[in-house]
Amino acid sequence: MNSIHNTDIKDRYCLPFIILLSADFMVFSGSMLGAYYIRFHSFLYEWFPPTPPPYIPELYPYFSLSLIIGVIGCLIFERFGLYERRVGLDRYVPPGSLILAILVSYIFLMALLFNYRGFSYSRFTVGLAVPISCVGIIFAYYMLKRAQFLMIRNGIGFQKTILIGPAWRCEEINAKLQQHHGSKFQILGYINTENKKTEATPLIPYLGSISQFIEIFKKGMIDNVIIAMPPKDHGEIIKIIHLCTDNKIPYRIVPEIFDLLSLRIQVDEFDRLPTILFGETPLYGFGQMVKRLMDIIVSGVALTITGPLMMLVAILIKLDTRGPVFYVQERVGNDGRKFLIYKFRSMIDEAEKGTGPKWATSNDPRTTRIGRFIRRYNLDELPQFVNVLRGDMSVVGPRPERPYFVNKFKEEIPHYMRRHMVKSGITGWAQVNGLRGDTSVVERTQYDLYYVENWSFLFDLKILLKTLVSFKNAY
Repeated sequence: MNSIHNTDIKDRYCLPFIILLSADFMVFSGSMLGAYYIRFHSFLYEWFPPTPPPYIPELYPYFSLSLIIGVIGCLIFERFGLYERRVGLDRYVPPGSLILAILVSYIFLMALLFNYRGFSYSRFTVGLAVPISCVGIIFAYYMLKRAQFLMIRNGIGFQKTILIGPAWRCEEINAKLQQHHGSKFQILGYINTENKKTEATPLIPYLGSISQFIEIFKKGMIDNVIIAMPPKDHGEIIKIIHLCTDNKIPYRIVPEIFDLLSLRIQVDEFDRLPTILFGETPLYGFGQMVKRLMDIIVSGVALTITGPLMMLVAILIKLDTRGPVFYVQERVGNDGRKFLIYKFRSMIDEAEKGTGPKWATSNDPRTTRIGRFIRRYNLDELPQFVNVLRGDMSVVGPRPERPYFVNKFKEEIPHYMRRHMVKSGITGWAQVNGLRGDTSVVERTQYDLYYVENWSFLFDLKILLKTLVSFKNAY
């Protein structure tokens, strides 16, 4: 069979691999040189002079060491599979995986230095290079991801892709790809595998039936194929796979149950038996400990700093209308457990008397004068830092709902309860994107599930920073 695509798979990923490899090598080497200058040419030299005797070593030995750690680091990254996982830049790689590989790299370096007697390297300098490398590698990786996103948004770096499967499933996949604004896939159209006549859709061009796919492939350059066919079409799937393989075109297979799954998918192996793991989130083990530590620190600092402001808000609420200062309400949190949430009262006392559970709306007549102000600037949420210290909530996470709404939404919205796999938060990814109050619950749930699937320490920091300047739909 004649090749219909001239670009080898390895060629397609050669440039991103070289860019990542070069960036990692420069960061590792630069970290060692930076540590040398910080140790011997900054205030650290005066504060912690090397003994005995105090002297400034030449740069050359540390320059050689910087090249060595650059090579070791790149080899360890390759061994850990970090180039394969990062080469597309659109795949998520937890910072913990990068930090672990960096630590292993420096352990190897220290083992080499322990057996080398030609020069006495400063252990302080080598140790200082570790955090510099961690920050540098993570920063470089996310800057490259950002650069790729900007390139794709400006029409550079798209991969021409066709979908193969039933029309309705191809439309669903296309919709999911469109939601991800940084998607590198440019959908040229779809090949329908159903025998029945397909109605034209403005969303995806119709390229033809399954019997015509070879001719369709020959019409132009194709970079990717996404196969979304049911298992009963096993024979046709094998033919398409062989066609893609012979012509060096990467292909992806979307399981028929993809619409039942929302959590991260991980390929695992048991004694050379490939398996697919569903249902895990990054918020387990070490990640959970990091998040809890951040919650304690942030909530403790926030309560200390905002204490006087909270006292002022309490006085203003008391002077404005009759009723309690705090509003205590039952909410549903992690694993469906119920807890009492604390807020500053921003509505008239007994606001839902006669109406039952009801969401706040823009210009809600139940909102008090002070209430409008504190809701506008999220000040009504400040008492929830007490909930965070108690462990009922987290600083960042999906907003907790009342049992009435949870029981309602879990019957109406697919995967709704999966947002309760983590602790509820004072602020969240949906809220900083303007999805609060009387907005689409379905869209909010999608943002919440994205957070659950993609949690990281840096993601939490990003949400916290956006919270400080995000007031959209705050009413």
